[in-house]
Amino acid sequence: MPHTNNWEKEGLYRQFTGNISGDEILCSNFELHEHPNFQKIKYIINDFKEVTGHSIESTHTKVYALTDHIISSTKGELSIALIVTQAPLLILAENYREQMIDKLFTCEIFQHIEDARKWISNK
Repeated sequence: MPHTNNWEKEGLYRQFTGNISGDEILCSNFELHEHPNFQKIKYIINDFKEVTGHSIESTHTKVYALTDHIISSTKGELSIALIVTQAPLLILAENYREQMIDKLFTCEIFQHIEDARKWISNK
């Protein structure tokens, strides 16, 4: 799964491209949790605009939410912005966001990066 991590002063901009799978995203999340910068960041922007295909199911989003909830016990608060423009991925993003309600990791969905950055700056 092609993705790039661009570390910023207070967070991470992560862009996914091409064909992605649910398991690949989970592995990339685990790698992220182990990165030394992870404990210091306040936000993650996950940009899915350039995704051309996927094999993600709602069961994957449940696992993402569960593992994020577990890691939040040592990480603390984190804002997660999802940039999604495609209907099938939007349904999955909404599923994840729903599961993160009232958790330490908060999630919102956007169509444009400018809106995601505005949300993050207001947190």
